[in-house]
Amino acid sequence: MRLSRIALSLLLPIAALSAAPSPAATASPAVAEMSAYLSKAQDAADSNHLAEAIRSYVTVLALADESPSTDAKAKADAASAELARIGTRLTLEPSSEWIDAKGTQAAGSSRSLGKEGGLSPAVYLFDSFGSGKSPVADAPIFFQFVKNTGSLVSFVTTDAYGKANTTVAKVGEPGSDAVIRAFPVFKARGKSYAFQSVFRDFAYLPPANVVKILALESSELGLSDNPRTVDPAAAALKQTGLQILPFNAKLAPEVFRRAYGGEVKALSALGVDATSPYAAFALVEVAAARQMELNGKKYNIYTATAPLSFRLVRADGTIVYALSLDNIKGQGGTKEAAIADAYKRAGDAIGPELTKRLDDIRSSLTKE
Repeated sequence: MRLSRIALSLLLPIAALSAAPSPAATASPAVAEMSAYLSKAQDAADSNHLAEAIRSYVTVLALADESPSTDAKAKADAASAELARIGTRLTLEPSSEWIDAKGTQAAGSSRSLGKEGGLSPAVYLFDSFGSGKSPVADAPIFFQFVKNTGSLVSFVTTDAYGKANTTVAKVGEPGSDAVIRAFPVFKARGKSYAFQSVFRDFAYLPPANVVKILALESSELGLSDNPRTVDPAAAALKQTGLQILPFNAKLAPEVFRRAYGGEVKALSALGVDATSPYAAFALVEVAAARQMELNGKKYNIYTATAPLSFRLVRADGTIVYALSLDNIKGQGGTKEAAIADAYKRAGDAIGPELTKRLDDIRSSLTKE
C-alpha cells in the first residue's frame, strides 16, 4: 500500500531524528580520550592513588593543547579545577632531621652542604583532609636552588611514605647563604604542571664571620710583649666584613705554630671553632741583628731582617688566604733598636699589603 503524501511527510522527521548521531558519536577522538582520562582520574582519586589521578588530569591538559576545541577547553577547565582543588590539600613537610628541639625547622650550614655529614633537603608530601593526612606516593618532587647556585638531583619520586630527598653534589659559594626549594611537578605527554604554591624551602647559612687575630713576633731577645701586627691586620680584615676578635698568642707559642700549620686540635685550643670559625695568623721571626762593618771597621749601626707570614685559616684547618713579605728590614744604633724597628716596619707593612688584596680575600672567604 502506498503511503499518502501527508503520512510520508509525518514520517520523515522521525526518520531523520533516528538517523542523527548521538553527541558521544560526534565527539572528536581527542575529546573522547579526555573524557576517559577524567574518568580514570576520578577512579584513581577514589582509590587513594592521588599521584595517578594528578597525572591523568595533566594528560587532559596536554590533550587540550594538542587538539584545541570548545569541547576540549571545557574538559581542560574541569581538569584544571580538580588540580586546583587538589593543590589546596597538598602539603610538603620537612623530614625529622630538619626539626629542632623547639619543633621548628632548622637551618643547615652552607659550608657543609654537599659534604659528608651535611644536611640534605628531604620532604614528605601529604594529602590533608579534615583532621588527618595521608602520604602521597609516586609523586615527583622538583628541587632547585633559589639562592646561591650548585648541582643536585633535581627530580626525586616520593616513596610509599611520601618521602623524597635529594643529593647535593656541590654548592657554588659555600661561604654564602643558600636556599633550596622543593615542590611537586607532574609531567604527562610533554605537559608539566607545577604545584608552586605547595613548596618547602631549606635554608643554609654561612658560618659565623668572627675571626681571631693572632700574632707571634719573636727575635733573639725572645717573644714580643706587644705584637705590632695585630692592630693593622685587624683594621684591614675588618673591611672584608669579618668581625674581629684580637688574641695574644705569646703564652702558647707552640700551639700557635701548630695552629698556623692548620692543625685542628691546636686551632680548637685557641678557641677557633663554630662560633669563631676563622683565625688570622701573623708570624714575624726577626733574624739575629747584624752590626754593620766596613773595611774592618764596625759601626754602631745594626740591621735586622723580619720575614712576615700571614695566613687566614678556617677552624677545619683549611688555609683561606696566605701572604708572605720577605723584604722587611729594621735598623738602629743597637741590637734592641734594630729589632724594635723591624717589628715596627712589619706592623706598618701588613695593613697596606692586606688592603691591596681585599678583593682576593673576600673571594677566598666564599670558596671551598
